Amino acid sequence: MQAIILAAGYGKRLRPLTDSVPKCLVPVGGKPLLVRSLELLDARGVHDVLLVVGHMKDKVYQAVGHQFGRMRVSYVENDLYDKTNNVYSLWLARDRLLDDVLLLECDLCYDASVLDALLARQAGCNVLLSKYDPSCMDGTVVRVAQDGTIEELIIKKRQQKDFAYGDMYKTVNMYYFRRDFLDEYLLAYLDLYVRVHGRQSYYELVLGLLIYLGEPRCQAVIVEGGTWCEIDNAEDLRRAEDRFRGGETPCRD
Repeated sequence: MQAIILAAGYGKRLRPLTDSVPKCLVPVGGKPLLVRSLELLDARGVHDVLLVVGHMKDKVYQAVGHQFGRMRVSYVENDLYDKTNNVYSLWLARDRLLDDVLLLECDLCYDASVLDALLARQAGCNVLLSKYDPSCMDGTVVRVAQDGTIEELIIKKRQQKDFAYGDMYKTVNMYYFRRDFLDEYLLAYLDLYVRVHGRQSYYELVLGLLIYLGEPRCQAVIVEGGTWCEIDNAEDLRRAEDRFRGGETPCRD
């Protein structure tokens, strides 16, 4: 099993912290976000980690190297990190995805139970979600069918003023893809999307297209909101510090 962690971005909303350290190395509870994820992945049998780096990439090389625990660590460089979005970072790594793959972003702080829940699922495409909380969540949401498959993925710009969030779930930005799903669907559609729509977009839109087409079906993996935190700004970081020191439950701003 492989893992790919997207860690190329600048993290402008976390400035001034990210003026001196890449977003993936911002500490929570005294430990960098990337190190937290690597420790959990190593404990769960991941044998190979691919890091997509860009902003301050040399600091990531110095902090992690090419071996972490029992895992081999390799790198893909996105030198256009300041002009592109995550669809391009994933596209750059497409030829290096050779096994079942965990995809996650570098700005996540989460409990081990979150990763365990995701890895326990056997569908080709497994998407980690939490019940949407409009008081502290934002971004892409999905609608889940009664059988646990994902019916629709809705990006932020399609959520109009009167949008009904009552039955929605928030994407956690962690996914588990089986090898056959990658080969038959995701990588081909990813390549087509980048070539047609360009580099300044999001891989969630590729998944949204596959969900719209209906085959293959993507499976929802639902976890409690208090088990994870996405860190985009100073308030997110404060919540993560509180949560992972035993304080208040975090929520995604």
